[in-house]
Amino acid sequence: MPSLVLFGAGNIGRGFIAPVFTAAGWQVTMVDIDQLRIAALQHRRAYTIIEVAATGERSVSVAPVDGILASEVDAVAAALADCDCAATAVGLAALPHLGVPLAAGLAKRDRPLDVLLCENGLEACDCLRTAVRAAGGNDAQLGCVRTSIGRMIPPGTSHDDPLMIRVEPYNHLPVASADFRGPIPQLPGLEPQANFSLVVEQKLYLHNASHAVLAYLGAERGYATIPDCMDDAGLVALMRQAAGEVSAALVRAHADSMAEAARIAASCGDLLDDLCLRYRNRGLGDPVPRVARDPVRKLGPRDRLIGAARLCHQQGVVPQALAHAILAACRYRAPDDDPGAAAWNARHQAWPQLLADIAQLDPEDDLMSTLTTAERQLQAAQRIRAAGLLLRDDEMTAIEIADFGLDRFDQIGLAISVYINTDRYCAKELAMLPGQICPEHRHPSVDGMRGKQETFRVRAGTCHLFLPGLNREQGGEAAAAFWPADKRDSFTVCKQLTLQPGEQYTIDPDTPHWFVAGPEGCVVSEFSSASRDDADIFTDPIIDRMAGAGPHPG
Repeated sequence: MPSLVLFGAGNIGRGFIAPVFTAAGWQVTMVDIDQLRIAALQHRRAYTIIEVAATGERSVSVAPVDGILASEVDAVAAALADCDCAATAVGLAALPHLGVPLAAGLAKRDRPLDVLLCENGLEACDCLRTAVRAAGGNDAQLGCVRTSIGRMIPPGTSHDDPLMIRVEPYNHLPVASADFRGPIPQLPGLEPQANFSLVVEQKLYLHNASHAVLAYLGAERGYATIPDCMDDAGLVALMRQAAGEVSAALVRAHADSMAEAARIAASCGDLLDDLCLRYRNRGLGDPVPRVARDPVRKLGPRDRLIGAARLCHQQGVVPQALAHAILAACRYRAPDDDPGAAAWNARHQAWPQLLADIAQLDPEDDLMSTLTTAERQLQAAQRIRAAGLLLRDDEMTAIEIADFGLDRFDQIGLAISVYINTDRYCAKELAMLPGQICPEHRHPSVDGMRGKQETFRVRAGTCHLFLPGLNREQGGEAAAAFWPADKRDSFTVCKQLTLQPGEQYTIDPDTPHWFVAGPEGCVVSEFSSASRDDADIFTDPIIDRMAGAGPHPG
């Protein structure tokens, strides 16, 4: 009977790896520090897992199994000397502790030892090899085999059996075929893959990242479980948008032909559809705090959120929806039973400093700019919603943050949510911070077509609109009070019209105008003829309206 030595009798080891191998007729010996579990394995040589599907449950016996305490290095080395394969499911932090027993076991073997690394982390292979070398082992005989762990195993309810565990009925274990030193075990569920870097990135950046998007944004909405999150159509749309960003990046990163691009895109779509079905499994009731657990690790520079977003930027994809989940992770408050809760919740850093420390993000990193845009989109969405207007989550990620190429958005800028913009008409919401200015401009005729005519209707706050009628020398004192000191030459019209909620005004084509929000900010609905951003003429010659793609401000 072939045998597997499995380091780790926790959720993944006991709930996934051991069942895959025993179902194929293998003997599995687990190595762990948990004395209660090891004693139970040694005494019973079997245990039960409960597969929980949306349609019901079924019990599955896992046997034959045995156990060795991790402290019994000689016994572990003896088991490794004779086994056909090994595996780890201990977590990245524990991998260095496996160096000594593996080095001892390798010294007793006359053939290579393949070890399946069932860990969530791209650095697992390097970590294990370093540990074996540090212990004096010959890692030339060590096959560090990458795997992709997809089975979801939430913490079970308390019971007297230290081995019983509840799992989802998912039974696929992809492995990197090129990593094996010896023959690849032939058993159902073990799926050798040639392009394993794609498999790993799909698991980490599609599966783990989409899971995290639901958890961190769902936590802010007060949801207890992942199935609860999946009942929120807006949240699901945002998660799918983030997954779409990652999928586009994976296609660009891995496809070398149109046919391969289509294949990868289809595999990403199939994976996401399958995940959405699995995320809805109410029988499993996957808790949000479990998925959000350990935000320091999950915001790591190569982990599911930051790593996925960086991949997107490397491939020319802007991860706007993913950026909103990253900011939600930065705002996350961990429950007391999260081992790192006290340290995490004690952090009082703004997100840029937090991510500089945890994710090693440089202020000049492209992702920092995307995150800044996401923060401003959220602020604008909150203003629009507070004004009583319905704004979907996917519309939030489409809000344009216009800074007119000046890079001083809090002072001169505008957030714009476009409902529609055709060659006949346009409708949008304008959201402004307190005292924020939309600079002076006009809408000229274009290609023989009359310039844009627009109607402003204030929904919330106060909007000070300035039009022709007074100039800088004649009665322009009120207007001048709003001008930035270095931009006084960029304003020429000074007739003030103050619009309160419910008031509106129509601006004729080719009319110079500018506007500024009152001390509480404002939200303005704009209804107009066709909007042509690229044709607008600004009084300030250094303004670049098209510095950020999107609809025109007004």
